[in-house]
Amino acid sequence: MKVFDPYRILGISPEANLEEIRRAFREKARQLHPDLGGKKELFLELKRSYDFLCARLSPNRLRIFKERPRGDNYLLSFLDVTAKELALGATVTVVVPGKPKICPHCHGKGQNPSGRKEKCLLCEGQGEIEFLGAKRHLKIVCPRCGGRGKVFVDICPHCRGRGEISGERELILKLPLGARPGDILHLPPREENEVDIFFELQVHPSGNIVFEGRQLVSRVAVSFWNFALGRPLEVETLEGYEKIFLPPRFQPGTFFTLPNRGPYREDGSREDLLIKVEVVFPLDLPPTARKKLKEFAEIMEKEAQDATSGYQS
Repeated sequence: MKVFDPYRILGISPEANLEEIRRAFREKARQLHPDLGGKKELFLELKRSYDFLCARLSPNRLRIFKERPRGDNYLLSFLDVTAKELALGATVTVVVPGKPKICPHCHGKGQNPSGRKEKCLLCEGQGEIEFLGAKRHLKIVCPRCGGRGKVFVDICPHCRGRGEISGERELILKLPLGARPGDILHLPPREENEVDIFFELQVHPSGNIVFEGRQLVSRVAVSFWNFALGRPLEVETLEGYEKIFLPPRFQPGTFFTLPNRGPYREDGSREDLLIKVEVVFPLDLPPTARKKLKEFAEIMEKEAQDATSGYQS
């Protein structure tokens, strides 16, 4: 059995960092890409090695869980991805909650600085409050209006009067190889006072490629005449559209497989891609086509009768 060695395929050492891996992939891809005269099998092996190492060295590495966490000191969110992204371990961008921060619009005051104003009733618009004593007078800045003599009436529309906003942060995550629909992805905290974040995968079709359960399926529709004539099909794969011939005596409603062309496993190997063929019959046939189809039916019926007669004799 051939051992999968991504470092050998990329021509780098096991100590290589992410930038060195990317540089090696770009250089090798120029030599092996099928559009530039390279062999498709070698390019797919190169791409597999690159995806595997990028997933392993990603700074925001996700771990796969099979069920929701227990307890209450965590955040559970949904992560929308396509079937193709999940199968290939793609890079996705997510927004997660962070620490609250002071509202930049009102500077933490909770009032709308562009809103309506009215005279401060505490200082009667003077901005100061005067205290008269027996020996001396004392003036202080009005604590309500801050010396402006006016107060804001409207609350800040950005923070809704709270003075702070959610500290959302954008993260670039590498989907782990081997993740499937129904899995939970775990992002450990990176700093103090952060909580564990769990993502529940919501997987959507990617063109004709879908997950049916935990198996990746490419659906293809073919007209009944092309199916009967055995013409090649335009099948969508993870590497793009390809022309593929159906196996001999293939029957609709069954699957055929493209070996090692499906989603990645955790070890960097790949599962099979299942091809699901749907034979399409038109609702209406033009008269000429109907006449030809009738002739075809008569020929086939005669062939069947001849075969039956030969069997009985």
